[in-house]
Amino acid sequence: MKIHIHRYTLRSGAALNSASVRREFPGALIRVDDGFAAVHPWPEFGDAPLEVQLQTLAEGGTTPLLERALHCAALDGEARRRGVSLFENLEVPESHYSWSQSRPTDWQFDYLRRKGFKALKVKGFANYGETTRFLECCAKAAPEVRLRVDFNGCLDRLTFAKFIEFLPLRVYRQLDLVEDPFPYDADGWQQVREKWGVKLALDKGWRSGTQGFDAVVVKPARRDWRTVTTHLPGSPLILTSAMDHGLGQVYAAYEAALCRQQMGEQLSLCGLVTHHLFDHDAFFERLDVEDGVLQVDPSGTGLGFDDVLEGLPWESLT
Repeated sequence: MKIHIHRYTLRSGAALNSASVRREFPGALIRVDDGFAAVHPWPEFGDAPLEVQLQTLAEGGTTPLLERALHCAALDGEARRRGVSLFENLEVPESHYSWSQSRPTDWQFDYLRRKGFKALKVKGFANYGETTRFLECCAKAAPEVRLRVDFNGCLDRLTFAKFIEFLPLRVYRQLDLVEDPFPYDADGWQQVREKWGVKLALDKGWRSGTQGFDAVVVKPARRDWRTVTTHLPGSPLILTSAMDHGLGQVYAAYEAALCRQQMGEQLSLCGLVTHHLFDHDAFFERLDVEDGVLQVDPSGTGLGFDDVLEGLPWESLT
């Protein structure tokens, strides 16, 4: 197995979540024989740093991130050898719009309307009052969309209860779900749901999930949705990108399309659109949105981007 890599750095105009203040995000594309994939670690969420990932890959070892990247490269390579797109006979499901702290407010509200998004996702802050004020602004500017909030577990149970209790009624009525409001605790989450009538989505700590959540968030770059459905049968799924490279974003869209084909309505509104969170590059420029659905590169084979990938400088890893 021959492995080559191409290093890259994504750049954002603002912090992307409550767990990180970084604005530069290094990663590497890998080329395994004929197939391509992205290795884009987030050390803030427990991933080994990039250099450790690449050293592990060179030595024939594995990590959860590498396991999924190699799976992606194998699928992509097989499709490229056959000269077909992985999206043949598949439909990418709809996504929410992920709010960017670096883009103009008016532009974003206009964009989410023009592109047909039905829901808006924002990052939640430890200062829940700041989150409340921003959600109130969103509810006023876009009363037709549902609101999603991801706190990345930065609150505690008492603070989250205060957040819900003091939400303006307009915001509460538009609230679709809250992701990881505080570190997962089955009884605590269940009591919050029952008392406040709010839907919760579980990302971190899903392996210990038993009750207290309405959906499970799955990033295909980090785990296989099939494993999640086996562990938590019947739980609605929300497939999202890992805020990574354009190739990784398209891989997430492919897995979401497969999940929709096999699981039907068990797949909820996804979060596959994140290319606007970063500075444009040759990959992100190939992506677009229509009616809330990510439009992948229509040309080429496998996951697409054929000419862009072939034009990159590659260095041997093995």
